[in-house]
Amino acid sequence: MSESRPRPQFGEYASPEEQRARIAEPIDEQRAEELGIAPVVPVGRQPRQQQEPTLREQTREQAHEPGVMQPGAATVAARRPVAGDRIATSILLGLGLVGLIYTMPGMLDLPGQIRPFLVQMGVSGYSSDGLASAMGILALGIQIALWMGAVILSRRSLRAGRITFWIPIVAGVVANVVFILCLSVALGADPAVFEYVRSQQP
Repeated sequence: MSESRPRPQFGEYASPEEQRARIAEPIDEQRAEELGIAPVVPVGRQPRQQQEPTLREQTREQAHEPGVMQPGAATVAARRPVAGDRIATSILLGLGLVGLIYTMPGMLDLPGQIRPFLVQMGVSGYSSDGLASAMGILALGIQIALWMGAVILSRRSLRAGRITFWIPIVAGVVANVVFILCLSVALGADPAVFEYVRSQQP
């Protein structure tokens, strides 16, 4: 009478491959080739090359696919300043600075600029030098502030990716309007100019 083998409880009669598969200890192809056995994959686990890609891997693959735009890429592209607008803004700011430097001596000596102009018109005896000097300095200060403000606003607008060339244009228009107003005050308050205007009326 042959002895009956006891019922295995802990996998004693299982093959090494079955034991390793049960205890979730995989054997890759290189190790299996060294041992001379077949590769072992744990139960419920697929080989790495057959596993489905994770969400991070899918996102990484999509990032390298041509024609695939990532979230936020459109916003970044929209905020990128146009090269032509940047060049135009720089040129306009440069022209504004050149004009400011060119007119600075005349505004600092506004009475000396007004008197020859009045003489050509036939007006003599201009006596509001103090007022004209004050108006010239005021106009110069406002124009300097406008130019600096245009530079600051233009830099911020370019960084935000917005159209910017109109900022120096608006600053230049306002600067000219301010100068015309100051010159009008310096001329209109002088008695000689006032009498000349009255004499020209019918």
